[in-house]
Amino acid sequence: MRRMVLAVVAIFGFAVPVSVAVVAMAPSASASSSLTCGKLKGTAAGSVTLSKCSVSKANKKLYKSLTAPSALSLATGGTLTWSSSGKTVSFGTPVDGTPPNACGSKASEISATGTISAGDGVVTFTGDTFSIFVCEKTKGGKLSLAPGTVASL
Repeated sequence: MRRMVLAVVAIFGFAVPVSVAVVAMAPSASASSSLTCGKLKGTAAGSVTLSKCSVSKANKKLYKSLTAPSALSLATGGTLTWSSSGKTVSFGTPVDGTPPNACGSKASEISATGTISAGDGVVTFTGDTFSIFVCEKTKGGKLSLAPGTVASL
């Protein structure tokens, strides 16, 4: 089940009954992330949105947030859509990582890293990597970034 909800948003995903992987990407030409998103909102059974992204001022209106139609669709790879522009970012199946142990006893923690298979060509690029740490509340399945972390794209 853990892999079913892993993915990015990337995004985005992460050992629980249901987990999500969120996208954190870095340009393939460099080893560091060029884009980060500071907020993840959603549920294990519903849609997931990444916001507060470090998009340049010139692109802010078209690339404000990334949304996946369902957390479940991200577990084996999926597509995120940028608000306003409608451009998409696709990624393959994420690989589980070691979570930072920051979610507390009332939440499960998931960590994942993966590769962008199709970037939007403006703020995310094919071949970029992504990385994220997600907390899933045991009761209700609400998802959020682990405290003190960001989704790197």
